[in-house]
Amino acid sequence: MKIVFIQPNVGFKGHTWEALGIGYMMSYIKKHYEGNLEMDFFSGFYDTDEAIIKGCKDADIVGFGCTSPQFKHATQLAARIKRPGNLMVFGGMHVTALPQEVLKHKNVDTIVAGEGERSMLQVVKDFENGKVQRVYNPGFIENIDELPFPDREGIKNERNIQQAFEDTGERITSVFSSRGCPFNCSFCCSRILWGRNVRIRSPENVLDEVEELVKDWKIDFLKFSDDTFTINKQNTMDFCRMKIERGIDVPYGANAHVNTMDRELMGMLAKSGCRELWFGVESGSPRILKDMHKHSTIEKIKEIFKLAEEFGIKRRAYFILGLPNETIEDIKMTEKLCDELEPDTVGFTLLSPFPRNEYFDYEKMKDWDWSKFDEYSNDYVHTKTLSNEQLKAIQKRLVEKYGKNITFRQKQIERGQSNEE
Repeated sequence: MKIVFIQPNVGFKGHTWEALGIGYMMSYIKKHYEGNLEMDFFSGFYDTDEAIIKGCKDADIVGFGCTSPQFKHATQLAARIKRPGNLMVFGGMHVTALPQEVLKHKNVDTIVAGEGERSMLQVVKDFENGKVQRVYNPGFIENIDELPFPDREGIKNERNIQQAFEDTGERITSVFSSRGCPFNCSFCCSRILWGRNVRIRSPENVLDEVEELVKDWKIDFLKFSDDTFTINKQNTMDFCRMKIERGIDVPYGANAHVNTMDRELMGMLAKSGCRELWFGVESGSPRILKDMHKHSTIEKIKEIFKLAEEFGIKRRAYFILGLPNETIEDIKMTEKLCDELEPDTVGFTLLSPFPRNEYFDYEKMKDWDWSKFDEYSNDYVHTKTLSNEQLKAIQKRLVEKYGKNITFRQKQIERGQSNEE
């Protein structure tokens, strides 16, 4: 049996994501499936449509992992790959958010909602026995230490690492140390896929993977892809301590929520090689922070940014423009806060009403072309008092103002690296 996994492209160049979710599925299937099996992987970021279609010519099962911007490309590929006898399986964030809509598409045979490891293993077994279901959704894996490390050879991770080296001069890759996030930010879709019950890998398990990455992949810098790396203080402190004890010197960066941070934790992060922390500051307006259920205060944000600077940790701040009730006065408060924080890196995105966050309206948005939709650039979002054109003009001005400190992705946008240009 042959399975081909595909990471479709999106409408914007340079958006090269590591397919760790597919890597986890590949390693899980290898561990638990006893039959003869061949697996391959293609990425729309690196492989042409022709190469992908050729690679799927003799595949029994073709699996697509889709965010909303990737879904259009996935359906286009499926239409060209589908033949009698093969199975088109769709999974990922978009599929989990809108399962019934995805099932309406002609060339979608089966969907995997939620986490994919156990589901894809069952798909393989059911295909072998000729009894494939339309929907697979087995729930969450509670003990994620039981998962084998993602198959980085299988997902051709070296391509991502080499791309990072060309962009930054460092060999960089990503690691997940947890799944789930307890916060309920109004704009976030993560809980749809991972849930709000946080499942955390043990520090020993994470560091075993880190050691392997440093030894076998010559990694210079690690990116933790958790929604909130610092969600459990004791676990994070243990990770830092064990990393130091093992003599693992590779630096790293991670997402953090200001409400999870204090002096003791910041100090341990710094000692263990944390070089960067990435904070979703989102707004300088207390009213807008309340609207988005951020549960952080301007005072706390300022306190943690000063603390990170004191410990020599670079600080990245993300801001969102375009919440429905946001006014020009709110945006002025955001700009004022950014001036005071002086982040080392800053990004200004536009609100993205992706499927099933609080701003998604199915009736209004069901015909949107998500492949042309990006949190850094879109033609849809507006507020009650500011048009889309006004929001984009404000975003452009802020990007120009903080030019040397803007995120790498925003620099790509500014250099005109979107497919539409």
